[in-house]
Amino acid sequence: MDYEKLLAPVKRAALEAAKSIARNSAGADTPARLETRRKGPNDFVTKVDLEISEYLMAALPALLEGSVVISEESAENLHSTAAQRWIIDPIDGTNNIIFGAPFYAISIGLTAETEPVLGCVLLPATGELFSAAKGGGALAENLYSSAPPKAIRVQQADSLGELIVMAETDPYFDRNSNRSVEVIQAVFRRCIDCRITGAAAIDYSYIAAGRAGVHFCRNLNAWDYAGGAAILAEAGGVMSQWDGTPLTYRSKHSSLACCGRAVHEEMLELLEEFCRPESQVSAAG
Repeated sequence: MDYEKLLAPVKRAALEAAKSIARNSAGADTPARLETRRKGPNDFVTKVDLEISEYLMAALPALLEGSVVISEESAENLHSTAAQRWIIDPIDGTNNIIFGAPFYAISIGLTAETEPVLGCVLLPATGELFSAAKGGGALAENLYSSAPPKAIRVQQADSLGELIVMAETDPYFDRNSNRSVEVIQAVFRRCIDCRITGAAAIDYSYIAAGRAGVHFCRNLNAWDYAGGAAILAEAGGVMSQWDGTPLTYRSKHSSLACCGRAVHEEMLELLEEFCRPESQVSAAG
């Protein structure tokens, strides 16, 4: 199938969805005034998330016969066995938009079985749009500029010591047993520096564009990474779970994204300790 033909209408759908942000923040001096409710500890959803989810769940299946949409904001189709699955995060980085930070994105991914074949990540606050389709390479463009889209490629590096790393704190899980900060400390000792955006779709896209070399998170849902994964794959990146097994694009699990094989191997070696069951970790201590 020619997935490149789908890119243009998918981009248009993302741009149309972004209009919801403007509508809901009109007249407000900060996006924090967006209508918000709590989903769980430190986890929120806004009216914008729900509006974008509803729009994309209707628009995307019309682009590809037999496809279904899995959205963060809807359990519908979560266990679908359809071969072609749109996996979307209406707003990746909801906490950021609530507090007025620009690191949030509309993320759209398409998988064929467990292979990422199309991705679109739009950052409405900055106008940046990252996209890719299988076999067509990865692209970046800025909607606020007249410059045409440009091809992007991962940074060439042999070790963490050459790289900026995008980290995740895993904020929605028990902070008494959460070892994410320990992982960040271990990586920080080896890399140039660490950054935390709180939006995996952006981090994957930044690695694809050569702005960073690694992203890792202990618990990540498919909608957090599906859009960025297709872009990173086409840009030459390497992805897996912390134990080296493939990303599933279904259940929640650990995620590791790297700019190349050498860095991926170094990260797998470093993460090996953190893949052990907690009982083993306690015994070793």
